[in-house]
Amino acid sequence: VKNGDPIRIDARSDKRTIDLLISDEEWEKRRKEWSPPPLRATQGTLYKYIQSVATASEGCVTDESNKSSGTQNQASSKTPAVAELEAKIAELESKLGINA
Repeated sequence: VKNGDPIRIDARSDKRTIDLLISDEEWEKRRKEWSPPPLRATQGTLYKYIQSVATASEGCVTDESNKSSGTQNQASSKTPAVAELEAKIAELESKLGINA
């Protein structure tokens, strides 16, 4: 969200939404230009936490790593909500015959 972007807030108990009212073209432009910010830590305890913690929607747990296989958990670059949204967009683009 950028300064000056119009938004619509629907606080009714059955809705509870916040919508960003920008064009599809602007969404696509921003999506293409966006890149994830760098990690705030590259060493030490905070870095170890970043590498092992689950997403907020998964409970932010750190004690469920895959120790039996010896693999190290990596911080997720996408939340489950973002991954779900991207999958839905891909599905709709497929239905519309749009090649991304």
